[in-house]
Amino acid sequence: MAKTTVRRRKYRPLCAGLEITLRCNMACLHCGSSATGRERPEHLSHAEWLQVIDELKRIGTRYVTLSGGEPFLYPRWRELVEHIRRRGMQANFITNGSRISEDDVVWMKRAGVQHVGVSLDGDQATHDRIRRHPGSFRRIMELFALGRKHDFKVHAVTSINKVNFPVRERVLRIMLEQGVKLWQVQVVNSFGRAGVLRDKMLLAPKQYLRLCDDIRLWQKACGKRIRIAAADSIGYCHPVTDAILGDCEWRGCNAGMHVVGVQADGSVLGCLSLQAPDFVAGNVRRRRLSAIWNDDSRFAYTRGYDVSRLEGDCAACAAAKKCKAGCLGMAYSVDGSIYRNSTCYRGLTAKKTVKA
Repeated sequence: MAKTTVRRRKYRPLCAGLEITLRCNMACLHCGSSATGRERPEHLSHAEWLQVIDELKRIGTRYVTLSGGEPFLYPRWRELVEHIRRRGMQANFITNGSRISEDDVVWMKRAGVQHVGVSLDGDQATHDRIRRHPGSFRRIMELFALGRKHDFKVHAVTSINKVNFPVRERVLRIMLEQGVKLWQVQVVNSFGRAGVLRDKMLLAPKQYLRLCDDIRLWQKACGKRIRIAAADSIGYCHPVTDAILGDCEWRGCNAGMHVVGVQADGSVLGCLSLQAPDFVAGNVRRRRLSAIWNDDSRFAYTRGYDVSRLEGDCAACAAAKKCKAGCLGMAYSVDGSIYRNSTCYRGLTAKKTVKA
């Protein structure tokens, strides 16, 4: 009998982000999608979303994050969760927390939803200011309470910017008081509304360095009480940021290699954080998601990354081949190139003077 050779996939999207709607009941100052109450033109039908989920299973996805906009404004979100679970994948949400009822929490736990990640961006005054939605902080506190009551995982995500930088330690205290077990800390990039307001939103270099140092100190001080995880906007290739990552090792952006995103209109991106036309690999209405994924040319910005094109400090960095300019969302939105990233702990600490 002839041997059958099974080709191992070089690139597999273990994690997928689905922007199931761009509609949102808030208009946050730092929103990279500039989400409002309006949907994307020609957004996918429910049947098309089910097909996308089928395709994700086909190409090897394990974890599916439903996001927006505000995903709980999508009227048939429960059916999407059920379909994801039937296909043997894990489901979770990123949400502003304002639309989740106790019945929703009970249902999600029963359905096997892995967790809900809720965006908390400050103490009450700061959070409500950034969210431009009075009462939004209170709703998140209620959601944390529901999570404790029903033993359902409600994690938190904080996007650090100039507005909430002064209250970052208050946010940590809130996390500990509320019994949050996982807190993801990330830095605001310059896409969408944050890009329009970049002078008021983006951290100054000294603030970025201080934040990285703080995260490491918090991890040591809090121990097992809470896991503090840094997003890809925190790095790179320095003993401090390596310690923050723990068992993980930064080896370049995973967009289009182990991560994929689909926008509400069917546009496929290597990652939903890459909110620019340059990163659109195709559209599921015109080509199957599996065909787009298996076409290396559509994700050349990572799969074919050319380190010889690195610019500025990145070009001279000893970690250049490993790092590949860090998070490409940060690099492109802040510096205008995927070959240069000024939001880098290693690069900033190497400078003699750092701007406040």
